[in-house]
Amino acid sequence: MMTATAAPGHNNPPAPTPFELSRDEIDSLCGEARHWLDGAGVKTAAEADGVAKLLNLLRTAIKRADERRIAEAKPHDEAKAEIQARYGALIQDNKSGKGKAVLAAEECRAALTAWLERQEAEKQAAAAEARRVADERAREASLALQLSKPSDLEDREHAEDLAQEARRAEAAAGRAEKDRAVARGGARSVTLRTTYRAEVIDATAFARWAWVNCRDEIETALAEIASRQVAAGTRNIPGVAIHEDRKAV
Repeated sequence: MMTATAAPGHNNPPAPTPFELSRDEIDSLCGEARHWLDGAGVKTAAEADGVAKLLNLLRTAIKRADERRIAEAKPHDEAKAEIQARYGALIQDNKSGKGKAVLAAEECRAALTAWLERQEAEKQAAAAEARRVADERAREASLALQLSKPSDLEDREHAEDLAQEARRAEAAAGRAEKDRAVARGGARSVTLRTTYRAEVIDATAFARWAWVNCRDEIETALAEIASRQVAAGTRNIPGVAIHEDRKAV
């Protein structure tokens, strides 16, 4: 008869991990909680003391599990922070600072913005002139057509020549009006983009507008303000009902 060979670690199982310790501890306490909290409620002082003891054990277990979580995550957090710092020196772009690539890109944008604005101004001036010429040619062609005699071939040909010039001028004006300043280099062209930012200069007038047009957002913001005020101790706020909730701590 062959004797079965015990697997490695059969007599000396590996020590539980910090997570397993907390898991087993909390599983045990949750099982105890199901025993105490069966839906019947606390009816005696002894039961209240038992549940209070269980609550304190749970608090301790939660605190211990959180400490283990922090300890287990620490090397990963430190490694992540080191990676973030290395890359941050290159590409960070937030309130804490800017990486060198971001700063260089901003300088490129600033230099290109100034150049593109000059180019755009020149193109707009050219488009305005092209539009003026097109409108003038259109008026000349219209007037020539009105003054021409149906029986005078030379007049009609002259009017048609002016009409063709007007059409060419209109096409040129259309192209000029669509022409935009651009810097081409690499895979992506750089152009000017118009953005808009808001500045509240009359809070009362804006509040009246927002109350009509963004009422849900206003009510949400007001509820948050009221909650902060009540949490800070304010107890008399017009238009706000303050409810008292009590729970064991």
